[in-house]
Amino acid sequence: MLADVAAASRSRGRAFERIMLLGGDDVVEAAHDLNAAALAVDWQATGKTPDTLEAWRDRNRATFRAINAFHEAARVDLGVSGNVTGEAHPARDLLLPPARRDNNAGT
Repeated sequence: MLADVAAASRSRGRAFERIMLLGGDDVVEAAHDLNAAALAVDWQATGKTPDTLEAWRDRNRATFRAINAFHEAARVDLGVSGNVTGEAHPARDLLLPPARRDNNAGT
């Protein structure tokens, strides 16, 4: 898993450099926010920031909000219409299994 996280981090870094070269100020700021949110998930996944499952889920939700904000800024910067944050797109939660129960029932 650590190798996968490291590879994803390198890919994210290369993508961020492209954004720095091609994106406007709002896009770059949204990319900074997205990068910070994604790193928080990575740090908890690798044990650098120990925390609860609920905190991990909150970090993932924050990352998805940052992804949507980045997409919105990029659309504006590129002059592309459309969005994923309005009335036509209801709020969705993470597609994750429920928290494990600490009992011996095999769950």
